Amino acid sequence: MNILFVTQYDLANPDYGGPVFKVRYLSNYLANLGHNVSVVTVDDGKDDVKHLQDLRDSLHDRVSTIRLKTLWRYRAITLNPSVFSVVQRQVPTADIIHIFGFYDLLSPFVVRSARIHNVPYIIEPIGMFAPIVRSLLKKKIYHRLLGRRLVSEAECIIATSTQEKEELVSNGLKSQHIVIRRNGIDLSEFSNLPEHGQMRSRLGIHPDERLLLYLSRLSSKKNPEMLMQVFAKLDLPKTKLVLAGPSESGYLEKLKLIRKELELENDIIFAGPLFGDEKISALVDADIFVLPSTNENFGNVIAESVAAGTPVVITNKCGIAPYIKDRVGLTVSPKQQELQQAIVTLLSDTSLYKKFELACSDVAKEFSWDQPAASMEQLYKKILASQLL
Repeated sequence: MNILFVTQYDLANPDYGGPVFKVRYLSNYLANLGHNVSVVTVDDGKDDVKHLQDLRDSLHDRVSTIRLKTLWRYRAITLNPSVFSVVQRQVPTADIIHIFGFYDLLSPFVVRSARIHNVPYIIEPIGMFAPIVRSLLKKKIYHRLLGRRLVSEAECIIATSTQEKEELVSNGLKSQHIVIRRNGIDLSEFSNLPEHGQMRSRLGIHPDERLLLYLSRLSSKKNPEMLMQVFAKLDLPKTKLVLAGPSESGYLEKLKLIRKELELENDIIFAGPLFGDEKISALVDADIFVLPSTNENFGNVIAESVAAGTPVVITNKCGIAPYIKDRVGLTVSPKQQELQQAIVTLLSDTSLYKKFELACSDVAKEFSWDQPAASMEQLYKKILASQLL
């Protein structure tokens, strides 16, 4: 098969997190099976020599990337005039198109060409379909002008969890039009874990101190503010809270002001974005990983924490929660009191903590990319077979 992937996230920029690594892994898996994969993505103008080299090194020879120059940007939405010529070349030779994301200006042009050339396409919204958090009016306008038709003419919509499927249905999509395919992680990255203490040493955290870790994008929907408030109320001796990850525009400054107001400048540490070995070192060094999101379509970093052997406290608004609950961590509603109690429980109940810690290696095996990636190949084949009837 000739498979065309389309994503608004620059594959060379790991700051975009899960979507970037998802597209990379699926591309490589399908290429290993003998398929040709082309990825149309954007050049966000933040070229980093190391990141570009990492991208080249990470992709199979049968995977090609086309990074479109960006003329204008508003948050994650970009204007890329070269999309016209690229679409004219790529779409007619594709057997199937897989679009990752939703609110962008690439998909409408790709889909228009797909209609002309009778190329089937599927959409994976990556948790973006429902207008939430910010720019609600703009998102509703996008739905009305472009989104509804994009979705209605797709062969199917990919949801990464039952939770995301329920959100899609509640926003007007038909249940039978949605296929659930969970996310995965690259377990090979966790086969040889780093020695304990490397990230603690870098951040100046003593081996005797406890470390609570939040490692994700610093975004209001992921609730780091509430976690900081909870940490202040806990008033735990010899305990540090580390917040790691890229920040939404201006949000880090807001969090730093909150830290100052809480008088916890020595106990709450902003570690910045962590990738690769640094990310794994942080997960290994943490006593508890905490993600108090109000909405998370899956939550890959939670699976990565489990693979690193670190128990978690997360909310039931994370799509991955059914895999986690009472097996390798605690799940709570996104409320301060419940989050506070869960952290206290896991820190004080040593037998429960040990139970979760010992279960991590077995549960982590359930997050391999192999099964979901194989299911994508089967879905593509099923769609193409139906086109011949």
